[in-house]
Amino acid sequence: LLAILEGCPSTRQRRAYRSVWRPMGSFTTAYGKHKPACGGACLLADVGSMNLMPVSAGLIIGPCVLWFTFVAPRLVLLPGGLVAPLVVAVSMCLSLMALFLAWTTEPGIVPYVPIEEKQDDTTVDGETTLKRNPRKKFVIALNGQHYPLPYFRAKICRETEACVERFDHFCPWVGNVVGLRNHKYFVAFTIGASVVALEVFVSSIYIGTSGQLSEELKAHERAVALILASYTAVIMLAVGGLMCYHADLIAQNESTNERLKGVFAMRANPYDQGVLTNCYNFWCLPTRKSYVSSENKEDDVPLPLLPHGQP
Repeated sequence: LLAILEGCPSTRQRRAYRSVWRPMGSFTTAYGKHKPACGGACLLADVGSMNLMPVSAGLIIGPCVLWFTFVAPRLVLLPGGLVAPLVVAVSMCLSLMALFLAWTTEPGIVPYVPIEEKQDDTTVDGETTLKRNPRKKFVIALNGQHYPLPYFRAKICRETEACVERFDHFCPWVGNVVGLRNHKYFVAFTIGASVVALEVFVSSIYIGTSGQLSEELKAHERAVALILASYTAVIMLAVGGLMCYHADLIAQNESTNERLKGVFAMRANPYDQGVLTNCYNFWCLPTRKSYVSSENKEDDVPLPLLPHGQP
């Protein structure tokens, strides 16, 4: 028995074996504050208290639980009353799924490096002096070449310190940067949340003010229905307004960052291909593979570049 025990690996050895031989996922390297998670299956932004994704999920799940507890049982007694609970349930699940994907999807990170800008010598009183401390700027490094950030419509995110292609904005409510690869999930989340809020608002108003149910409806049920109506009215104004804003951006193939900076205010947008084409490209074209995924590298060589301006 002693010989058998001596031949068995220790607990430390077993842990080391598992850590060495455990299969790694697609992401093995951190980029800024984006760090591999779930064994490398995804890159999550480690932004601490700025990650409000769990709060967003709670703001959807909590009111829906109250609605299914106090309002839905009254609705199902009415003709066609099963439609509303079905719509709310499906919309809630889709919005939570889109929220999860917006949080866990690598947003479109591109590697970048600093380079020193060449500065001309200056002449003062006929004497040439060299400029010291040359300025540094950042460029995207792919395929062994350097590209300016505007070529990829990219920006270095201040919150995550990562350079993201077609940078839109950093959203604490999804806990991630919104960029090329997860923008559609973010917009899908706003659509799902808006549909949930609209359905809960309309049904709660009806239940809370309906004269047909005034005798049967208990005081606390009426109070919950009116509170839900007030809450979802605020959600519709906030999230619904955000949804409409991004619908306009999609129709013009423009990002929030470009809109706020007025990039195309004085010149035509070269990426705008018309409303229908822009919407089709945004929703229907497959999302490009990640440049920073180990599965898409061969001998550490990045993927070929996509055509300039292609979504």
